Amino acid sequence: MKKNLYFLTLIFSSFHSFAQDAVEENNVVNDTILLSKSSIEKSGLTQEQIVKLDETTRILLADYQATSKEFDSLKLYNDQVQKIINSQIEEIENIILKIDELDKTNQRIVPLMLKMIDGLENFVLLDLPFLMKERSTRVLNLKETMDRGDISTSEKFRLITEAYKTELEYGRTIETYRDNILIDDVETSADFLRVGRIALTYLTVDGNKGGYWDTQSSSWQKASSSIRRATADALKIASKQAPPALIKIPLYRDSNE
Repeated sequence: MKKNLYFLTLIFSSFHSFAQDAVEENNVVNDTILLSKSSIEKSGLTQEQIVKLDETTRILLADYQATSKEFDSLKLYNDQVQKIINSQIEEIENIILKIDELDKTNQRIVPLMLKMIDGLENFVLLDLPFLMKERSTRVLNLKETMDRGDISTSEKFRLITEAYKTELEYGRTIETYRDNILIDDVETSADFLRVGRIALTYLTVDGNKGGYWDTQSSSWQKASSSIRRATADALKIASKQAPPALIKIPLYRDSNE
């Protein structure tokens, strides 16, 4: 009887040990499954991030290519305009030399100079209204110079061509200056920003009001808050208080505003 009990006890112990080993193996399998599932989920999340990153990169690349094409087009245009300006300046200088040598051309050149002064005056009136006092005074001085007998014809022509050169230079420079402007019938001091001949904006000294010249209506328009901020940033760039950066410049009022 004791032998049978001992044998049964031995069998039960072996069975218990086997069952325990089976449970442990089952736990290992479950842990492995959970680990694999977690890895798959993490891998899926990483793949989603990769897809988003790839889409963002594709959009940025497309924007860069479009901007690059636009830059190349503008560069070609500016280079061509520069060639024309250089050619005109060279031609003017050659004309000045010829005037010094040929006094007999006075009968023809004087009427031409008068027409050039009138053309310059009309151009200033039709152009963006920047530095109007300075530019109008320049035209007035040219008219007074034409009536003086102590100034040679060649010198008069040189002064006229210098005035034309100055106006040409405005078209390819960025400038900031302070002047007064009427805002709601009140003369107010403001800082003006001129970008070539394509944009003219201003910001009052206190920074509360701003405006821009609408090239379509040829009138001043009130600037939105975003344009005022862009003007403030551009004024710092133009005065070399900030490094060069892209700026937003208004050209005309959007009909959808």
